[in-house]
Amino acid sequence: MTAGAYDWADDMLKIKSMQKKFRDSFNGTEINASRWEVAATGGGIAATVADGAVTISTGTTLDDELTLTSRTTFTIPLRVMVALNLSQRIAGQSVWLELLSVDPVTGLPDGRGVAAWRLDGTSPTLANYEVGSEGAPRLVSAAASTIPTTAPTTWSVLELEPTNDECWFHGRLIDSTAARSNSYVRHQQIPEPNAAYRFRIRVRNRQFINGISAVANNGSGLVRITRAAHGFTTGDNVTVADVSGVPGANGTFTITVIDANSFDLVGSTFSGAYVNTGWASVSRNLAPASSTDVKVQFVTIADYAELTTEITAGRGQSVAGQGLGVNVLSTVAPGVTPVGGQARNTSGAVPVLAATGYSVNPSAVTTGRGVDLLATLIGALVTKPYAIPEADWQYAAAAGGITNTTDVAIKAAAAAGIRNYVTAIDLRNAHATVATEVVIKDGATVIWRQLLPAAMPAPVEITFPTPLKGSVATALNVACLTTGAQVYVNAQGFSAP
Repeated sequence: MTAGAYDWADDMLKIKSMQKKFRDSFNGTEINASRWEVAATGGGIAATVADGAVTISTGTTLDDELTLTSRTTFTIPLRVMVALNLSQRIAGQSVWLELLSVDPVTGLPDGRGVAAWRLDGTSPTLANYEVGSEGAPRLVSAAASTIPTTAPTTWSVLELEPTNDECWFHGRLIDSTAARSNSYVRHQQIPEPNAAYRFRIRVRNRQFINGISAVANNGSGLVRITRAAHGFTTGDNVTVADVSGVPGANGTFTITVIDANSFDLVGSTFSGAYVNTGWASVSRNLAPASSTDVKVQFVTIADYAELTTEITAGRGQSVAGQGLGVNVLSTVAPGVTPVGGQARNTSGAVPVLAATGYSVNPSAVTTGRGVDLLATLIGALVTKPYAIPEADWQYAAAAGGITNTTDVAIKAAAAAGIRNYVTAIDLRNAHATVATEVVIKDGATVIWRQLLPAAMPAPVEITFPTPLKGSVATALNVACLTTGAQVYVNAQGFSAP
């Protein structure tokens, strides 16, 4: 096609939000051959379908393996959800839920790219997550990570969510509206985003242990491996794989246990220097003591356009890095609901932050708090100068006016950190012959002064474009400087920092 022309296949993929949808709820009496390829090594593992689940019974033969591989291929970004439980978690077996890259010609898994959950060990609430790229050994989480329980009394829903730049591993309980209870991410060694992938359920009678922290000379030329809480005993036969830098550590050996965290490989030869790539593993050549039923209730897979994946990745998720819009980073007081990242007072009042908590006390307004816009019931915006209505105050003159030189409080001291402001006053000296100066005081300090003549026929109204400002936690007072006058003072203002 000519340069710049429309490519129907390629460009349609760019604009469609979902490329493929796959789901199997395992209804019926057998595995759907149009959806799954079934393969087995050895004859001790069997798969049956009944009551809306596929059950894989492991048997007890070492290295027996059974796989269910989707016939459909998918592209990154995508999301896999699997609901499963296990009748027991026992040493000596592993269960993988894995995305595997496929050869573009044959369509068969080629082992070059992978993202997987691996369930092994004895705890029903632990699992490892794995990634692999460009055919390198799998990079496995050093320690098992917490997941929703795989005990047979419920269903654990595990998710794989690889994108172009990161790979997420999620866990949640089935049929729960709560956020995902566990999430983990890898940015290194993640699967190639341009490859095609198939999903596989794999069950094998062997347990693999990662997290080898050291491979060293035991002092006598043998290889000594350090792995915390390895659980082995002297005389166990183990297979060590993917150790970098010490070639003599790879292979099958009988071991001598040194302590709970280290063991020697009998017959090995140490040379080189260990490089901890996160790839190394050790497995005991011992099958499980009893058979386990691995039940899978459903598998759902969909590959998406990148933007859609970024959105769905955060669905039901409170983990930082997965949320959309905002993350509320701190708790709020009782009665206050986070909405869109800002705390709003659920009583309907305009929210005000007090010095000691959330309040609508106008004497305790502080900074650092967003407030609502004011509007009428029909939505017309109300613009109000200076402050919110709850912060306003006013003072009315005493009957008979001020006739002496004693300070009169027009606004009591506000809370700690809060000032009183005067925005307007009106004054009148009603005495027929005695004139006086009038002052407004910040506590004992004069901040405004005026001379009032005798026999004023009407009050004088004064508005302060820049409000008079008092000190924090200090009263505002008014006083006459001449005894015998009869002065009426009315004042308005607000409290704020």
